[in-house]
Amino acid sequence: MTNQNSANIIAKFDQVYPVYADFTNVTENLLKGILQLKGINVHSITSRVKSRESLKRKVNREDDKYTKLEDITDLAGIRIITYFADQVDLIAGFVEEEFEVDRSNSVDKRELIDPEKFGYLSLHYVVKLPSFRLQLIEYQRFKDCKLEIQVRSILQHTWAEIEHDLGYKNEHAVPREIRRSFSRLAGLLELADEEFIKIRSNLANYETEVEAQIEKTPTMVLINQASLKSYVLKSEHIRSLDLKISHIVKADLELKDRFFGYLTTVFSYLGVKTIGELDEIVQDIGDDLLNFPRNGLKNKQGEKVNWGTSLFYLAYAIVGRRGSPEQVSDYLEHFKIETPESRQELIQQILAAYSSKGVPSC
Repeated sequence: MTNQNSANIIAKFDQVYPVYADFTNVTENLLKGILQLKGINVHSITSRVKSRESLKRKVNREDDKYTKLEDITDLAGIRIITYFADQVDLIAGFVEEEFEVDRSNSVDKRELIDPEKFGYLSLHYVVKLPSFRLQLIEYQRFKDCKLEIQVRSILQHTWAEIEHDLGYKNEHAVPREIRRSFSRLAGLLELADEEFIKIRSNLANYETEVEAQIEKTPTMVLINQASLKSYVLKSEHIRSLDLKISHIVKADLELKDRFFGYLTTVFSYLGVKTIGELDEIVQDIGDDLLNFPRNGLKNKQGEKVNWGTSLFYLAYAIVGRRGSPEQVSDYLEHFKIETPESRQELIQQILAAYSSKGVPSC
């Protein structure tokens, strides 16, 4: 490439850089909106516009390949990192629906790689905004802009990042005695991607089946995040208690899976192992577990209350009914509830609310 051609490309890039920066932000927000609408949770979406220095190195390195700025398809880029490998194809479908794909410059490296050789699997699209978007006045200035979209799973991304850091990007560059280690690791990562998909599927099946198991044989259903969530959502008693707590603190209810995960550790500590055991305690204590919230429950303004919050206070009732300040103190310390300075007052509140009610069978 002549120095003049290189200079012309760089000069043109300087002029259009603000447009490409806006184009990248707009496209990133479009993709985020699409994924949110489709209910797909991904690890990350990141974007960048090529720097001036990076472009200069590129046009000088690829001699005679680029004659004008429009020949360069990676001036802007977005990378989507998924949690699961099968989400890559799912997102690919949305990209093809929502953008105009430059087929000649797009590549699915998952199809190119020899199955007997090492490498990372990734999908690369070069896209433009489609005509139906360019008809909108706010998008018209992006009609000549192209952008690269990379989609890969988090394990594929891990491979690519480590491979890049090691500095060996192809099979022939790797010393022969090291090559087998690369191949084994690539196979393990691909297997891990497949196993995570199976685990996700098995969890989904369990969540579907556990509701019927709870209705049929609750004493046989062990407490875990999925079974506890199903129990809370289907128990009229628990829903009623949660709504009462929500009314007391004047806060809306919200559903958070991680809160049910926390509650599993609570009931494991208390020795409550099955949904059947838990339900017996709920029926035994009933509305008495509201004694503490009615007297001392506080909630920060704007915070929401989790569905299943009544089970948090059920734990207070369980340790309080045992009537031992030491056991209540140990429980609060174990779960780091309140500061050590204010814990003594809370112990007295719990004992005052529940210790006269007898000890639950758990």
